[in-house]
This record gives sequence, C-alpha cells and structure tokens, in this order.
Amino acid sequence: MRIKNDQDFVTGLMFLAIGLGALWIGWEYPRGTPQRPGTGVLPMILSCCLIGSGILIAFKSIAVPGEPMGTWDWRSMLCVTLGTVAFGMLIDDWGLIISMIISMTLCALGTPETRWREFAIFSAIMLAIGFGTFIWLLGMPIATWPTKAIPGPITAIYQFIFR
Repeated sequence: MRIKNDQDFVTGLMFLAIGLGALWIGWEYPRGTPQRPGTGVLPMILSCCLIGSGILIAFKSIAVPGEPMGTWDWRSMLCVTLGTVAFGMLIDDWGLIISMIISMTLCALGTPETRWREFAIFSAIMLAIGFGTFIWLLGMPIATWPTKAIPGPITAIYQFIFR
C-alpha cells in the first residue's frame, strides 16, 4: 500500500484526528431521544461525519495520484484559528455584531490578497445573515451589542428598545 497523494493523506488524517477528538470531548453530552434530541446529538453527528470523511479521503490518497505535499501556510492557519477563538471568547461580553466583525477581520488578515472594499461588503452581508438567523429567526438569547461595556443609562435604553 503506497500513498499516491500526500495532500489528501494528511488532510484525511487531520479530519480523522479532529473528528475523534470532538467525539471524545462530547462523549458525555446528553443525546436525548429521537423525539427530544439533546445537546450532544449535533456534535456527535458532525464528529462522525468528520471521521467518515477523513477515512474516505485517506483511502482516496492511496488510489488516486496527486501532487506532492507543499509548504504549510502558517499565517492563514494562525489567523483563522485566532478568529475562531476570538469569536468564542468575545460573544458573551461584546455581543454578536462586534464579535463577528473582529472574527472576520482576523480571518481576513490571513492572506495578503484580501481586498478590503470587498471584505466590507462581505462583512455587511454576513452580519445581516448572522443577525437574521440567530437573533431574529431562531430567537437565540445572544446579546447583539456589548451591553456590559456601555454605561448604565444607555444600557437601560438599549434593553427597553431591543428586548
């Protein structure tokens, strides 16, 4: 058994490792029943999909030839990781809008090819989709703006208007 496509093999192993790690982390999450699924159902399904995709991609690397492994783009990997972590850390205190802006900006810094005018348009569209989906349609209890960082009277006015 000889690996004919290094990139696919490494990608398959990475998917497999992330899927197994996510499955291990979420193993204790409640899954509920088919009629009332718990919070652990979606992470389990996504983990299994990652594991299955990783296995398929790794097997494909044995059967189909491809290009050799190139260099790692560390800047992109670091910026996307920082953007994801920043979103998770900021969402509770700074709200959805500010967290999305910071997260998307960090990810855009991952490549020197970012066209900032296009990025501004993309960000506006993503903010509208994020707000529309999570706040308006799903009614999730996520703060939209950083109410904890705003002085008391402004917070009261904000809560009166938007909640």
